[in-house]
Amino acid sequence: MTIKIITDSACDIPLSAQLKNVEIMNFHININGKDCEERKDYTMEEFYEELEKCEKIPTTAHITMIDFYEKYCQTASQGVTDIIHVTINKTASATHDAAVMARQMFYDENPNSHVNITVLDSRCYSVGYGYPIMLADQMIEDGAKAAEIIEFLENRFEKTEILLGTYSLKFMKKSGRISAAAAFAGELMGLRPVILMKHGTTEVLLKARGDKLLIPGLVAKLRERNSDPADYVVGYTADIDARDELVAACTEAMGYPPKLVCHLGSAVSINAGPHSIGMLYLGK
Repeated sequence: MTIKIITDSACDIPLSAQLKNVEIMNFHININGKDCEERKDYTMEEFYEELEKCEKIPTTAHITMIDFYEKYCQTASQGVTDIIHVTINKTASATHDAAVMARQMFYDENPNSHVNITVLDSRCYSVGYGYPIMLADQMIEDGAKAAEIIEFLENRFEKTEILLGTYSLKFMKKSGRISAAAAFAGELMGLRPVILMKHGTTEVLLKARGDKLLIPGLVAKLRERNSDPADYVVGYTADIDARDELVAACTEAMGYPPKLVCHLGSAVSINAGPHSIGMLYLGK
């Protein structure tokens, strides 16, 4: 049995991660009229700088059915017996539907193939599925079977929650997440929302008053909702000081440092802005 995991670049798995059994297919993003390939044409620091200068919100193009079909064919030709394809939350992107159609096309065109293709909807964003994929890669190295890995990922996605906080409402207004009036009122009052992302839905849990109360608010919600104090991940965008403050506050509150600290990629930062921080964890 040879297992390969395929996913998309919105997973935000760090470029430095040395994963032996995972292939990441990159989204294309239009920034100020220029087509760019995520993870290839710019660093995340460069992307955050571009976000600051953008008059219009960058747009993303989902990976097509044909792209996925060709990837399945290429992977099968390498002797892989099991392909596990994990996609970004399907309610926010056509990527999952494209993968499902590509799977059917592969079997239609290769009726005698013995390759097993499983398409999983992560129901989340960013390292919400990137981190579990990193753990699954190690499971493959340790000899786990495909069914065990699929069960692990499905259970993880069922329990995964993300808490996201942003220091500005500017990009939520630009992306249409909130109205211009609400953004104006929120900025006037210094509101810093703490947003819960779970099972493809979003909910504002807290509206912190001012920058200084955002991280304490995030950490309080993490302590309240996290089922395992040793199992959480910190994500950040352009604010290094905020990242370090959040890591320190989480470590003190939870008694353990985060398992991973990484950038929040375009799928999150386009909508929340380049001044955002957050945590991934398993809910109770």
